[in-house]
Amino acid sequence: MPPNVIANRDFVDPRIADVEAVARWFDYAFVLPGGFRFGLAGIFGLIPGLGDLIDALVSFYIVYRAVQLGLPRVTIARMLVNVGIEGTLGAVPLVGDLFDIIFKANRRNYELLRSHMADSGRQRRNDRIFLLIILLIVSLSIALPLILLVVLIRRAATGG
Repeated sequence: MPPNVIANRDFVDPRIADVEAVARWFDYAFVLPGGFRFGLAGIFGLIPGLGDLIDALVSFYIVYRAVQLGLPRVTIARMLVNVGIEGTLGAVPLVGDLFDIIFKANRRNYELLRSHMADSGRQRRNDRIFLLIILLIVSLSIALPLILLVVLIRRAATGG
């Protein structure tokens, strides 16, 4: 087995041990009865505005490390989308805090980094598919309301 392939899922590659520690502390360090895991991001998220800012800065550190380690642009883009999703939806009061605890962008980005280091070709393919799906969803979320607006305006103009 090549030395860069992680054979044991619990093994943390020393090159990304700092990223694993950050992801763990911010997304899944603590366990509630029943096994639900959460991290400091869930606690900081309760501080309006500041909590989301702290979480975003930590998330960008993980992306920065991925850039340092030479991950492909498509993987970096996917990581940024994860941060954007968590930052955007996490900014919604109360519901956003719950979303932050469930979505765990830092852990997702750590897993992307780890997967890329284990099997770069497969991970790039998965990243491209993910980004195409996100692009399709964003395009539809913009186009469909515009189409509906045009239909409504035409109906209102023709009186029917």
